[in-house]
Amino acid sequence: MHRISKLFYILVPVLIITSCIRSYDPEILAEDEKKIVISGQVAAGDSLQKVNVSIGSPIEEPEFLPMDGCHVEISDDQGHTFVMQGAGKGDFVAEIDPVFLMPGVAFKISVITPEGDHIESDFDTLPPGPVLDTVYYRREDIEGNTPQQFTMGIQFYVDLRAAESDSRYYRWEAIETWEYHAVRALTWYYDGLVHQVYPPDSSLMVCWITKRVPTIFTLPTDNLSENRYDMFPLQFVSNKTPRLGVGYSLLVRQFAHSRESFTYWEQTRINSDPQGGLYEKQPLAIRGNMHNLTHPDDEVLGYFSAATVSEKRIFVSPIPDLPSEAPLICDYQVLRKGLIEIRPELYPAYLDGNLMTWYPIWLFPECIDCRVLGGNQYKPDFWPF
Repeated sequence: MHRISKLFYILVPVLIITSCIRSYDPEILAEDEKKIVISGQVAAGDSLQKVNVSIGSPIEEPEFLPMDGCHVEISDDQGHTFVMQGAGKGDFVAEIDPVFLMPGVAFKISVITPEGDHIESDFDTLPPGPVLDTVYYRREDIEGNTPQQFTMGIQFYVDLRAAESDSRYYRWEAIETWEYHAVRALTWYYDGLVHQVYPPDSSLMVCWITKRVPTIFTLPTDNLSENRYDMFPLQFVSNKTPRLGVGYSLLVRQFAHSRESFTYWEQTRINSDPQGGLYEKQPLAIRGNMHNLTHPDDEVLGYFSAATVSEKRIFVSPIPDLPSEAPLICDYQVLRKGLIEIRPELYPAYLDGNLMTWYPIWLFPECIDCRVLGGNQYKPDFWPF
């Protein structure tokens, strides 16, 4: 009897607690998958303005579905209109003379789709913003989910220095570029016959890759006594990736927003925060500023904003006190039955060996050709290494 009583007192709280936890199951309607998505901005400080138009895709099969053939124009509240040109993949671009991009001027976007839907955004006012002050990094070790286990790397920071008359709402985006190398030069290959390349060909060993950091970095200063901030953290790069092995660059773009457009980006940041899973918090319903004038009941996703932008680039060469722990990416297969294991559709197949002979070891393409790992061999114009 006492045991039953104890079990009762244990099970009842558990049942109460678990009954209060309800998973969030988003209801995705079929018509939501066909919604038009429009994103872009007018940025004082950029020579080229860009807007993208696309169609939403099913959540179980996400893909980018661009919408070309639209008539797109930007207009301001001073009576000026700027027609944009199609650039492919749903992009539309226009050059706007800086004399029109003055703080206090409001801008909106107008889109007419190939089906005839007329879509407009609300006006967003271009705020004044400062020049990006300082971008730098520090050698840091961060503790992971397991206590006392640290990851070595570098942490990037930005300092904000703005006047009291400048915007109080900021966003940063980071675009990283790094050089990486394949681990082997081409010495032997097989295409039905074994060939030696002498001297070894290293022409496919050096590549560069550029990616946008997916994290959204936002900072409001309206609750601070001064319109400034020291050591705002951006990207952390660990020594477990090949990014820091040869040369690394981070381009940081600073956007000064209006309160309205900042709210949109802040809600987007919260929804995309990797620190919380789908069942740990309910996503915010993000309201954009796009409206379908032809079919008012049809929701249009996305946001068009006006912002002041400034950017700086920082370079990082190999750091002496940061030993690389990145794995060498070069898979291979031992040919236990000989070259017959390599099918003709896989020619040319790279082989291991020395200057004298080849070995029955099939080197997979990433060992020789750096492009297989996602980069290209076009050295960026800004690359100093």
